[in-house]
Amino acid sequence: MGSPARRLERVLLGVIIPLFFLISIAFIDKDILVKQCENGICNNYIISTVLIFLTGLLCLVLLVLKYSNKLDKWFSKELDIEMRERLNTEYHESDVANLGSSWAKMEIEHLESKHGEE
Repeated sequence: MGSPARRLERVLLGVIIPLFFLISIAFIDKDILVKQCENGICNNYIISTVLIFLTGLLCLVLLVLKYSNKLDKWFSKELDIEMRERLNTEYHESDVANLGSSWAKMEIEHLESKHGEE
């Protein structure tokens, strides 16, 4: 299925490409404002136009950040199977039943290192 980082890339590209395609058509037609026409009266909505531009700009910035590896701390590059295995391993290691034995192992290692220094 792919990693979360790869899915983010596909979503961003899926938003950016059609959005900039629509914006370029609007520039070519010199009709960049979003209009709503009722009964022959057309109203321009500049807020909608600004939101479309900001959405495209935000997606573009996120895509650039993704390629510059700034989003790695938010989105993992691990595949789903690898992530599930790692999380299962961490879950079993942190299980309450193993807590006593883990604590005892850590105590033994600490005492051994302390006696080794003496």
